[in-house]
Amino acid sequence: MDPTFILILLIAVSLVVAWVCTEFQPRRGLRLLFGFLAIGFCYLIAAVVGALQMLTASAWYSGASSELIDATISQLEAGNQERVIDSLKELHKEFRPSYESSNYDELVEKAVQQMTRAEEPRWEAHDQP
Repeated sequence: MDPTFILILLIAVSLVVAWVCTEFQPRRGLRLLFGFLAIGFCYLIAAVVGALQMLTASAWYSGASSELIDATISQLEAGNQERVIDSLKELHKEFRPSYESSNYDELVEKAVQQMTRAEEPRWEAHDQP
């Protein structure tokens, strides 16, 4: 485990334990101080974790979108408009925005593969036996 994580966990647990211990003390100010510190530190941890999770999701979404844009531009420049349109229509049909779970990266990867796949060989009439 990361030492920073262990240190943060120890501080949070220590503040909560200190708060509980001061509940049996006659000094009201000390109880309030440790209660405020324990709740505040736990809130701070939750806020930081939430912000980091949002940054991670944003980077993940941005990376997939960038890949889709790059593939779209390169395929349009290569003259594969129909393939791009078909891939984007399929992506649009399968994409379901969701807060809880999303397979956006998988859908984008599938669309990019459809766009960039090699042209299937076309059989000419004179090539057939």
